[in-house]
Amino acid sequence: MLFSLVVGVPVLLIVEKLLSLPTAVALLLFAVAGNGTLLWFLRRRYSGRWPGINMHGRVPGWLIVALPVLVLAADMVLSLIDLLHLPAFVSESTYQKLLQLPVAAFLILCVAAPVLEELLLRGVVLQGLLRNFPDRPWVAIGQSALVFGVMHFNPPQSLATFLLGVLMGWLYYRTRSLWLCIGVHFLNNLFASTSMLANKGVSRHEEVTAAFGAPWIYTAVVALSVLVLAGLLWRVHQTTTPPAEPVSKEAQPMVEARSPAE
Repeated sequence: MLFSLVVGVPVLLIVEKLLSLPTAVALLLFAVAGNGTLLWFLRRRYSGRWPGINMHGRVPGWLIVALPVLVLAADMVLSLIDLLHLPAFVSESTYQKLLQLPVAAFLILCVAAPVLEELLLRGVVLQGLLRNFPDRPWVAIGQSALVFGVMHFNPPQSLATFLLGVLMGWLYYRTRSLWLCIGVHFLNNLFASTSMLANKGVSRHEEVTAAFGAPWIYTAVVALSVLVLAGLLWRVHQTTTPPAEPVSKEAQPMVEARSPAE
């Protein structure tokens, strides 16, 4: 994260302050420069231990069809985080300004973020952690999700992305498909940006009433989403089998060599 900031922040300042380009364009270049350079550095520095990135994996056909429903149900469950009223370091006005340039917003939220963050978090970090914790996949999934949450630097968003990271980490563990995680990330950001555009001018505290008309309707929709999400995840568990992970050299126990006489 520090590496991304060291590279990305100067790019952000140069593009926005010196070149006077829109903030949305500066944020796009910040994301691409920071994450892209970090991936390049890791690939160069640790080429010998670079984990194989699985793009396709084994994804059941029904899951591809049901993916929008799964993401929408997960987003409805995660909307409960808004009821916690966590302090936000990044105001909604920042995203509203970004959405004023739809093309740049789409490239940032629905292309750059899903591709670059999934390559880093699930393709490199989680894949490497799964090699180090072959018998404890939840440790690897939890650690990668924690990094995913912390890197957003915004309490409400960090909690939501942590939980979403657990979901995507588990899906990757079961299917080994990075494209599936990119699809989940893409749909989540697409639904979120569409919701912000639809609720433009509505405060966060009024969003539930404005969107559903009454609290009991929102409660019913969330309860239904919990059932749908649980059913789909159970189906994923029944139709996928995670492959065995090779143990990394760092995780292998050191055995003292013995002579033939022993």
